[in-house]
Amino acid sequence: MSLILLSAAVRMFQGLVAAAPTLLVGLFIAAVLRYYIGPADTRRIFGGQSLRSLPQSWLIGMLLPVCSIGVLPILRELYRARVRPGAMTAFALSAPLFNPLSLLYGLTLSRPIVILSFAAASLVLVTLLGTIWDRYAGDRASRTEEELEAADKESTGEDGPAPEIIGLRRMLALFVFSARELVGPAGLLTLIALTGLGLLGAVLPFSALQSSFEMNDPWAPARMTLLAIPVYATPMLAMGQLGMMFVHSNSPGSALALLLLGTGLNFATLFWFVSRYGIKATSVWFASLIAIVLAVSYAIDRPLILPGAEPAGHTHAFDVYATPFATANGLTFDSIRDTAFRPLQIFEWAGFWGLAIFALFGLLFRFAKVDEQRFACENPTEVASYDMVVSKSVIGVTMLVGLIALSVVGCFAYYPPPKVCLDEISVARGEAYSAARSGSADLAIHWIEQIEDWSRKMEVGAFIRTGELRPYQRMQGKLIRKKLELLEHELEHDPYEQPEVDKMLREMLRTDQRWRDAFR
Repeated sequence: MSLILLSAAVRMFQGLVAAAPTLLVGLFIAAVLRYYIGPADTRRIFGGQSLRSLPQSWLIGMLLPVCSIGVLPILRELYRARVRPGAMTAFALSAPLFNPLSLLYGLTLSRPIVILSFAAASLVLVTLLGTIWDRYAGDRASRTEEELEAADKESTGEDGPAPEIIGLRRMLALFVFSARELVGPAGLLTLIALTGLGLLGAVLPFSALQSSFEMNDPWAPARMTLLAIPVYATPMLAMGQLGMMFVHSNSPGSALALLLLGTGLNFATLFWFVSRYGIKATSVWFASLIAIVLAVSYAIDRPLILPGAEPAGHTHAFDVYATPFATANGLTFDSIRDTAFRPLQIFEWAGFWGLAIFALFGLLFRFAKVDEQRFACENPTEVASYDMVVSKSVIGVTMLVGLIALSVVGCFAYYPPPKVCLDEISVARGEAYSAARSGSADLAIHWIEQIEDWSRKMEVGAFIRTGELRPYQRMQGKLIRKKLELLEHELEHDPYEQPEVDKMLREMLRTDQRWRDAFR
């Protein structure tokens, strides 16, 4: 029992840290929609009552860097703004799937036609599902803009309009709202979303999913659909898993089901829809979602298999969903900490500590009964001498466009030039070599994973700076990752055989030299 609870806690903690950066982004976007853009302009941004609302919401979702947890505060604000239910569905499912960072990463992991096919499949999904949802989710889709604006003015309480705030006080209100939201509804929804990871970590044995999604298995897409419902995966994690699935010739239909459901949906999304629209309408929506995902997954499963591809028989891509511990024997605080911290990256830790600071302020604001109403202006037209009155919608749209631009610029920071990547790879290679030679298998595997990660970043970095990734570079990248995988398997072999490890090290180093030369 203690191992089950420990596994659940570790997986939920890892999910929380991974979600932190995009949850902060989601809170910021929700606050901007509430205090800068307002309900009427929010509806216009998401297509209003027109037929273009579904593809327009899908496109907006593709541009914003959020995950299926980070989208929840935005979803609450869209509901408050009376956005068309189908448009909300289109945004809620598409926003976590792709963003500039994950899209570029995906284009180097597999053939571009595969990633573009997945993007097109997501558009088909949200269009069909949005149409169904508009039919069952009430009368918002049929109300005129004048009726919606009148309803905005009559609303009170949580669904009421934001207080009239201008100048620096509006920026303070944005911070207070985000902090209070984090330790309120958004925090509760985050915990509900993470219970899916905890459930899988508690139920699935160690390495239970290594051979569950082979390309010749007709049940693979259906099995992945079932697994993906409780899964929470960030866009980058999902793209990495997709890449490993294609490397190991797993089922393409399973990969699509993982992307659409594992990345686009979580338990909290379902909980929120039930709380707002009722279990009957949500059941129709969810059943339609599963049916469409299964239909599209099976439709693309065979056509996207590469000619001559041979299944590898196993993959480590889904180990992050099973229990992280092979056995309860020998567990110590240090080993548990190392297991919990190993897959987490520095930018995720930065987001986590930022989230912790927000949560601390949120608790202080709630205990002190401080909310954004305190910053409301008695006469919003009166401004300080240093203020300049600019339309709040102009400021809000500028913020959102700036966020999109920042995410594009962030691609160049997250994916450094090849020279920088080679320097980092050199350090990781030395550490991996020393650990493998000394018999420290766990440490060597950690550094091998770092080399694999930097190899992907180097390919994307070269692509966004030169506009191409030469076939020779792509081939050498695949070869080095194959050698690293074989070395990793040798390190995991029981009993541990140092001569075989040394042999794989020599082969890896020979391939490594050609690979590095390809990017110089």
